[in-house]
Amino acid sequence: MKKRINWIDIAKGITIILMVIGHTIPYNSLNIFIFSFHIPLFVILSGITYKMPRDKNDLKNRIKKYCKQLLMPYILTLFICTIVFTYINNDFSFLKIVKQFIKNLCWGNGCDYTLFGINFNGVSPIWFLIALFFSKIIFDIINYKFNDKSVCNNFIIYSFLALTGIMVGKFVWLPQNIDLVLIFLLYLYIGFIFNKYIKSIKKYETIIFIVCFVIWTICLGFNLYIELAVRSYPYGFLSIIESICASYSIIAICKIMEKSNVLQKIFTKIGKISLTILCIHSVEYVAFDWSTLSLNIYLIAILRVIFVLIISFIFVFIKNKILNKKLT
Repeated sequence: MKKRINWIDIAKGITIILMVIGHTIPYNSLNIFIFSFHIPLFVILSGITYKMPRDKNDLKNRIKKYCKQLLMPYILTLFICTIVFTYINNDFSFLKIVKQFIKNLCWGNGCDYTLFGINFNGVSPIWFLIALFFSKIIFDIINYKFNDKSVCNNFIIYSFLALTGIMVGKFVWLPQNIDLVLIFLLYLYIGFIFNKYIKSIKKYETIIFIVCFVIWTICLGFNLYIELAVRSYPYGFLSIIESICASYSIIAICKIMEKSNVLQKIFTKIGKISLTILCIHSVEYVAFDWSTLSLNIYLIAILRVIFVLIISFIFVFIKNKILNKKLT
């Protein structure tokens, strides 16, 4: 079993909490801050733990693993969200649930959209899992078939694919987030390169942090962010650059937080179950309208985070109990 890297779990823990907050509060400075990095950072972290496929069997085993770790939770959560959605909209019947579920499976995007005259409903924040699923498979196939070791060549290719994804997304949103998958590939590669040259980066990490933090701060000053779900890329590729700089800055901060026993324990526990939190958040995102509460919006955001975390930890506790019983 691979040893977990604490600062990665801390980063996941912080980011998943910020995701819930970002889905609660209206657009303001805090929201722009959250959307400047939260999805890109998740993908970059996935790239950091990435290993090149060894052979064809390894490639097949990886796809099976992705199906188990990403696709199955996505399908199950999407099905529950579909049931909740049809019930809330007073459209509850087995046939309508099946029709809506198939429609959701075909669409896979996080927001409502009309494509070729067909109205599709957003599938809630769970869209991230299907986008990551396809991007990891494509990334594996590219690395298996075309193992170009030139960092410069690869960066140009993945940057071109990301730019293509941005341009396509401005005209049409593709089913299964395929236009976003092209952008995810660049983030995966950035994470992979970060890990590959981590020793070299460590020598200059203070300088790199200062440069990245300054770029990020300047971009935030111009209200620059990237919201992938709605294909919002202010200033185009500059939004990608900002998100990479922001992600590196957050990673550097998480490495500092790792030295605190209290912060490490809290956020690593949350980070380890970030996928469960995403699934629980996706269901309650469809089930509850938190804006109807007559409370301060920031208090609502805190209550929502606490609610999602409690339900998630209870779910994980029950699941582990059931698995332990099966093993004994």
